[in-house]
Amino acid sequence: MGARRVERELMAADGKCKVEIFRRDNGTYGFTVLRWSEDPAERCWLPFGRYSECFAPDVDSAVTEARSRVEWLR
Repeated sequence: MGARRVERELMAADGKCKVEIFRRDNGTYGFTVLRWSEDPAERCWLPFGRYSECFAPDVDSAVTEARSRVEWLR
């Protein structure tokens, strides 16, 4: 996978989940859902779910796609 740059973050109200909207090297946008791990051995953000098939033309379209597919964003 090529480099990705995070363009926007959408945080859940409880602060335990977030969506990162990113831009790929080819100019398309996608999103990743992350969940905070409280496990003492981890204490980090971990990917959750499979959303890599989102190929949006811009940030706003990627946000719209995330809102339609991630339940807590609806």
